[in-house]
Amino acid sequence: MKKIILILIIFLLYGCYDYTEINDLVIISGMLIDYKDDNFIITSQIIENEKETNIKVYKTTGKTIDECISKISELSNKDIFISHLKIIILTEDLIKSKQDYYDYFLRNTKSKMNFDIYYISNKYKDKIMNIYKDNNGSSLYLKDMIKFNNNIYSSSTKLSFLDLLYKEKEHITPIYPNIEIKDDELLYLKNLIIFDDKFNKIILDDKEGIYYNMLTNNLNKSTLTIPCNNNSFSIKINKSKTKFKWKNNTLYINIKLSSKMNNYDCKYDLNKSNTIKKLSSISDEQITKNINDLINKSKDNNVDFIGFNNYIYKHNNKKISNYNIKVNVNTTITSIGELRK
Repeated sequence: MKKIILILIIFLLYGCYDYTEINDLVIISGMLIDYKDDNFIITSQIIENEKETNIKVYKTTGKTIDECISKISELSNKDIFISHLKIIILTEDLIKSKQDYYDYFLRNTKSKMNFDIYYISNKYKDKIMNIYKDNNGSSLYLKDMIKFNNNIYSSSTKLSFLDLLYKEKEHITPIYPNIEIKDDELLYLKNLIIFDDKFNKIILDDKEGIYYNMLTNNLNKSTLTIPCNNNSFSIKINKSKTKFKWKNNTLYINIKLSSKMNNYDCKYDLNKSNTIKKLSSISDEQITKNINDLINKSKDNNVDFIGFNNYIYKHNNKKISNYNIKVNVNTTITSIGELRK
């Protein structure tokens, strides 16, 4: 919150506002956008003054986003400051309505457009903005939560506003990080959500989310469990790099992974020199299978959420509907730590 005040002071020093007008601003940190009965319904989480725990929630309805935002100003009797907007949560009804909510943020000169996009089901939409009201608000909590997930698990994925616009423009099906509420008080990221052309909902579970991030070079660190002789071992991915290559009507996907052993319950003797090589090979086979399963899910549902068609079009200058995909995975296990079997 101190950073917010510092930014405002800088604006004031350059003549954007008088210092005495700070408390006349209402800072929107996050909003949920819904659509029902030909109206936008916006639930906004706002900071009314310098105390970061003073979070309020306003719910406004209007024919346009502008009208909803203006009503917040009327209710709070303060000018709206949207430059600090961190998140926008979209409901299923809004997505299915095909309503243009982008335009307001593209036109508004005070919009920095550096906020993230989330999805929430109708079940939780009336509760989300009232969670953590007494502790910086849901908006800032979600911002930190997606960052933590990406750095540790990589089972969810960040969707920025600008990235969403790019995907819409390039006909890449967007993937939404999905928010749910547990026990009416705990926010968490639950799977990933995709909508096909008919707005049927497709879900990627945590494992599929990890492999999606691997394919799109958004995987930071994660742990994979690999089956082995009716048991399993797990590897912690420290580094992941995926490259595409288009040649002779075939899309080649080359994935290089650097990892270390995390847990081991297989029969192979870790003290033998060829064991690590064998486990790397087993890992390659299992990861390749899971990658191909995810690709087939994309094909079966006719949704290009990975962006293959866009990549091929840019490298081939024409659309191709039928092409081959070959996946090659090279997993390096650099360490087994203190594990012995």
